[in-house]
Order: sequence, then structure tokens, then C-alpha cells
Amino acid sequence: MFTFFKIILMIFRILVTFCLLISFVNASAQDEESQCVRINNFSIEERNQNYPFNKARRIVFSSFQGDENKLPKNKRKKGYDEGTAPYVAGEIMQTYFDILKKRPSKYNPEHFEEKVELSENQKNQLTDLIFNVGNNIYVSGAKCYMPRNAILFFDDNDKLFEFIEICFECNNYRTSSEKMNLNNNCAEKLNLLKEQFAKAGIKYGIIN
Repeated sequence: MFTFFKIILMIFRILVTFCLLISFVNASAQDEESQCVRINNFSIEERNQNYPFNKARRIVFSSFQGDENKLPKNKRKKGYDEGTAPYVAGEIMQTYFDILKKRPSKYNPEHFEEKVELSENQKNQLTDLIFNVGNNIYVSGAKCYMPRNAILFFDDNDKLFEFIEICFECNNYRTSSEKMNLNNNCAEKLNLLKEQFAKAGIKYGIIN
């Protein structure tokens, strides 16, 4: 009987060890997927040939606080039918940018709480992150989406022509065009972009 219990105990220990090993392997795999490393060495000139950088005269990091007064009257919900559901967090910005996507001329700089035009060095850091950093493993963001920040692209006539709307909190984003993306192929890429926003001086959506 004693020998039988020793065998059972040994089997139990083996199973526990096996489970711990599997957990460690899974955790290591997840860590590997999240890590961003240098996977390309495209030069500044090569990176700038990609859309929308090849058309952008200036690029702006920005923050946007949800305020219905920034929306056209027909998009506002305050003071309307009591049965109308109020906007949820981040929805006002999405509605505003949906309008910009169709009519970029509706852009009003006064609607953005913070705006920082990138220097050449900051542009180079941004394109380096987008095109040279990753791990070639696709990573999707969280299901939540409450954007508070954006990258704005302006042409030679200083007209907004593209944007990237970002929710750093949910590690997700959307673009105004299918021709552009952040090559979000490693989980920490948006965290690295968030650091660039912080260094540029953007606070809302970054540190508060």
C-alpha cells in the first residue's frame, strides 16, 4: 500500500512539473511575440518613399478630448430626445474623425487640445519605428477602443489629407486610408509610439 501511494505521489509531481513547464513555455512565447526588435534597415530615404510620408509636408502628434460641441449640430445628442443614448468614451472622437475622413476640409486646429509638429529627427524616429521595428508576428489590439490621440498628415497646401487615430489604452488604432498602417506586428509597438508622443510633449491620452 505504501508503495502504491509513493507511485501516485510521483505521478502527481510529474504532472505538476509538466504543467509548470507548459505554462513557462507559453509565457515565453507570449513574451517573444510582444517584443519589438529591429527586423529591417530601411534608410530614411527609403522609408520616406512610403505613403503618406512621401506626400506629407508636415506631420503632427495630437490629442483630442471628447466634446459634443466639436461636432456638427446634427451629430450632437445633448438636448435631443431623451431616448437617445449618450456618447460613450471615445465615440465623439471617432464620429469627428469619420467626418474628417469624408471631408478633410472640416479640420479645425482649435478642436485639438494639443498639437506638436514633428521635427525632421522626430519624423525619422517615427518612420524607423513603423518600417524597421517589429517581429513579423501579427498582433491584434484589445476589443475596447477609446481613442484620444492621433497622427495628422498635411500636404504641400497645408491641408489635412490623412490621419491615424490611436487608442494607446487599448493598444489599437485605425487609419483614414487602407493604403497606410503602423505595421503593428509586435505587441509593444504602440507602447514605443506612446513614448514618442510623451517625448514630444503630448500629455492627454499619454500620462492622463
